[in-house]
Order: sequence, then C-alpha cells, then structure tokens
Amino acid sequence: MKKRNTAFLILLGLFAALLSACLFDSDDSALSSWLSDQGLPDSYDVQTLTVEGLEPENAKAFVGRTEFYASEAAVFGTQAGLTHDIVIDFDVLVKDSAFLDSLANADSAAGHVALFIDKDFYTSKYFPKDSLPYEETLQLEVEWILEKGKKKSFFDSVLKIPDSTWRLELQDWETENSADTTYDLTVSKKDTVLKLPMPLDLIEDIKSAGKIFRLQLRISAPESKRLYRVLGPKTLSIPTFYVRASSDTTYKPFSSFRMSEVVTFNDTCDDCLLLHGGVLDSIVVEYPTDKIMDALSDLYGDEFPFDEGNGVDVRQAVVLAQLMLPRDDSEGISELGLPIQVVVASYVDSLGTEIRKMEEYKPNRTKIPETGHPNMVFYDGDSLALQVTFGVRDLINQAKDGRNLKIMVRLGRPVLQATDPVYQDYTVKDSVSGKIDTSYVFLPNHFDYARYDFGTSFSQPATLKLWLATKRGGKK
Repeated sequence: MKKRNTAFLILLGLFAALLSACLFDSDDSALSSWLSDQGLPDSYDVQTLTVEGLEPENAKAFVGRTEFYASEAAVFGTQAGLTHDIVIDFDVLVKDSAFLDSLANADSAAGHVALFIDKDFYTSKYFPKDSLPYEETLQLEVEWILEKGKKKSFFDSVLKIPDSTWRLELQDWETENSADTTYDLTVSKKDTVLKLPMPLDLIEDIKSAGKIFRLQLRISAPESKRLYRVLGPKTLSIPTFYVRASSDTTYKPFSSFRMSEVVTFNDTCDDCLLLHGGVLDSIVVEYPTDKIMDALSDLYGDEFPFDEGNGVDVRQAVVLAQLMLPRDDSEGISELGLPIQVVVASYVDSLGTEIRKMEEYKPNRTKIPETGHPNMVFYDGDSLALQVTFGVRDLINQAKDGRNLKIMVRLGRPVLQATDPVYQDYTVKDSVSGKIDTSYVFLPNHFDYARYDFGTSFSQPATLKLWLATKRGGKK
C-alpha cells in the first residue's frame, strides 16, 4: 500500500509541473484529454471543483521586523505609516594629537553626518524621472550613546561585538542623550550627499571623549515627506561623522563600521488588516472547512473528511488550488507606483507539528499577457487570486483532525512586467549583437515601502477553485 501511494505522489509531482499550460482551462474534458496525450493512466482523472462563499473564521495582522542590518543600504524617513531610523556605530581611535588638543581647547565646535544617497536606485530607469528635485526642511531627532575607552583593547572589543548581538540590543534602545536639529534638504542630483547637522550637546560630548570612544548614533525624521535611500558602511560611500573645532578650517572624519535600520510602526489600528512592504509584515487568515468538505462529498459521493484507519485521505490529491478574493486598492499607499506581488504561505502538518510552507505560484500563461498576474495589488481589476495548493492538499489529506485552511500573506516585490508570464528574472540574447542582458520581471534589489489595507479581501466571502487528481477509476 505504501508503494502505491508513493508512486501516486511521484506521478502527481510529474504532471503537476507539466500541467501548467492547461490547468486553468475551464473545459474539464480538455484536461483529461491532455492526460491521455501524455500517456498517463486513465485511472488518474483531473476534475475541477469550485467552492463559493468561504467566510474567514478569523484574520489577524502581525507586525514585521523592526531591525534590519544595513551594511549596503538603508531607507531613512517616514512613509506609509512607518518611520525608518538609522543607527550608526562608530568605533573611534584618534591618533592625531594636534586635532585632539585643538578640539579640547576650542570654545566651540561643529559637526555633521554625511550620508550618500543610493545612486543605483535614483539613477535606475524604473525610478520616476519627474520625482527630483526633493526639497524639504527635515526636523531631525538625534539620540546617542557615547562610551569612553582608555586602552586600545576597548577599541578592539567593540569591533568584536557580533552584528546579531548589536541588533538585539537595539530592540531595547535607551538613552538620556537626545536633541533636535533641522536640515534644509535638497536632492537634485543622483550623487547628492546629505550633510545632517549634529546637535551642539553631542559635539560637546565628543570634545571630552578623548582619543578612544564608541558612538552609537540614532537619527530619525518622523515628519519627513518621504523616504530617502542611503548607502551603508560596506560600500565605497561610507556614512561618516565630520567634526572640527571652531578655530580649524578642516573637518576630522570618523568613519562608521556598521549601520542598522530601526522601524517604528505608526499605525495604531489594532483590528485593521494592514501590510507594509519591505518589513515582513504578515496577515494570518483561517477559513473553516465545512463547505469544502461538503463540496468534495457532492463531487465524489464519498464521505469527507475521511475517517478510517489513520484518517489520512489519499483518494485524491490537489494539483492546484486557487483562492479568489475581492480587493480594493483605494486605501493603499504606493511609493513607486508599481504593482506589488502578494506572496502566500500555508500552514501544513509535518510529523505532527504545524509548519509554514511557502506556496509555489503557477502562472496562467494563456491569460497573463492580456490581464496580468492575478496575485498583485496596485493593478487593474478588483480581485486577487492566491494559490494555496500545499495548504488545501494537506487540509484534505489531514482533515479528520478538524483543522482549518490557514494561510499567511505578505507584500512581496514590486513587479516591473506585470504581463510577462515567466514570473522571474531571465536572460535574453540579442539576435544581432549576441549580447546577453537580464530581463527584470521584478524591481532588482529594492522593495516598495507601501501600505495596503486587506480589510476588503479578508472580511468578505472568498471562492476556492480546486484542480483534483483522483484514484477513483476512469470516467464512466
């Protein structure tokens, strides 16, 4: 018996991949003909089943990550209900004694932090060309933790603190050192440097710090008009603190050695189903199974859920399952104006433990060139189609234990080619020059820090369509 079930699952995996061209065909006989053309046994029949009026039992939004290591790049400012702060770590050992004497004896001093904007993003052909220049007066909130050292061993010990440990410490960030400042920002060129002035209280602390110190600097712009994308310390454009005494004409640079982005969630609606892009927010939704089981019973004339032996139902297998939902983009906020994919995971059983398994999306290659991918928001239409194949397959097989259909959704990547059926970046070769280029279906290296309200989608009834392979014999 085990061998027969295993063979069935292997065969299922084989034709699940091959069926992608005609799975979405509404003509059930065409599916059966296709199976026959492929030489598959006629005891394997593929049928479609539509279950309407699935109402969610519960839906809950979960806040995503709040700390991101920003070695290459970070976003800074406020957008779509989120404030993104930058925390920069400086480990300083000053060998210039003349500078130290000048700074310590000066009546006053000044300093600023230089952040380089992400040129690759702002020069990308996908960045809206009419967006620049950006101009605004930034109200900056600056906090800092300054630790003084006496020996080089202190300097070395700071470098040895793991990045993971530092990020955990940022979750409990506390300091009594803070001050506000303003900055008249203008971004008109793609290689602009943001020179953020630092408060005098911080400069006074640095004056008395000596030659060895560690400075953790947190910069926030909670009232900014937009996000600014800046480069991190593992690039050639390192975030740098510049300090000089009032009597000096040149600044002394202190280069950062690491940086993190810390996110504050400003949305306070506890019951709202909000997702934000780029921060791994999630919504978990559960649908009761009674209507699904009743529809399966009507289709096959069998009892569902299966209640014999160990209760594992292998009489059929789900080749594809698609959940159709209403959607409303009107309350969403999109930074870049591009469609955004919605990614799905299902909760399935693994040796008695519930795990989350990412769904594998199968494109409908016939319809997509005309209507686009159905699993996107900020695009034409008022519906959303999410594939939940793994989840429904596990649900039917294990439904004896009374489980619900439980899924998780997130905002994924911005989509550049919404009507490209390939659904992944690929290379193309010029027939004349022979040059190979990459065709980007998704925006490379960047998220859209969007905000989307899924209340319409997960508070109204949904429709589930199933493509089922069954072992109940050929058609009569």
